[in-house]
Amino acid sequence: MKNKNLFYITKNALDLFFGIVLIVLTSPFTLIVTVILSFLFRSSPFIIQERGITYENKAFKIIKFKTIKPDKTKEIFISNNIFFKNQLEQNVPVFCRWLRRSGLDELPQLVNVIKGEMSLIGPRPLMINDLEILKNKFPEYYYKRNQIKAKPGITGLWQTYGKREEGVKNLILLDLEYDNMFSFSLDIKIIISTIPLILKGKNSDAILNGKGETKDYLSIA
Repeated sequence: MKNKNLFYITKNALDLFFGIVLIVLTSPFTLIVTVILSFLFRSSPFIIQERGITYENKAFKIIKFKTIKPDKTKEIFISNNIFFKNQLEQNVPVFCRWLRRSGLDELPQLVNVIKGEMSLIGPRPLMINDLEILKNKFPEYYYKRNQIKAKPGITGLWQTYGKREEGVKNLILLDLEYDNMFSFSLDIKIIISTIPLILKGKNSDAILNGKGETKDYLSIA
C-alpha cells in the first residue's frame, strides 16, 4: 500500500510538471484551433461536461474543444449506448472530425490535469448519462469501477487498447488492470502507443465510426 501511495504522489507531481510544460508547448496550436472553432461555430470553441469514474468517485467538469454543431450537442447526452453514438456523425464538421480522430479535442483537459482533477494517463472518465447507463444496466461493473483509486486520464489503457465492440466488460477490465498495476513502465508504454494514434488520426471515437485503430493489450504486456 505504501508503494502505491508513493506511486500516486510521484505521479501527481509529474502530472503537474508535464501538464504545465505541455500547455506552454501546445499554446500556439491551441490558439489556432480556438480561432478556427470560434469562426466555425460562431460561439465559444470550448464545451464543459461533467464526467467521472463513477458518480461517487472523482466526478468533475472537463474542458474540451467543441466538435459537434451546438444545436445538436444535447443529443449526445440521451444516447442509450456508451460506446457508439453514430447518429451524431453528420453533425461533426470536417475539421472537427480530424480533431476527434487525432484525440486533440481533449487537449484543453491539460487544465484539468494542472488543477489535479485528472492525470495525463488514467481510466477513461465517462459522461453522466453514460454513468447512469453503467449503474442501471451493469451494476456489478459499476461497483468494480467505483473501487478505482487512479485519477481519470486524458489517455490511458482503454483509450489506446480498448475495443468498443466488446463493451462494458472490456472497459472495466482494462481500467482495473491499470489501477492494479500502478506502473510507470506501463504509463510510458501507453504514451508511446498514444503518439501514433495522434499523428495518424486513428483514435477510436464513439461518433465517427467508433472503432478506430487499436492494438491488443497483450502486445505490450
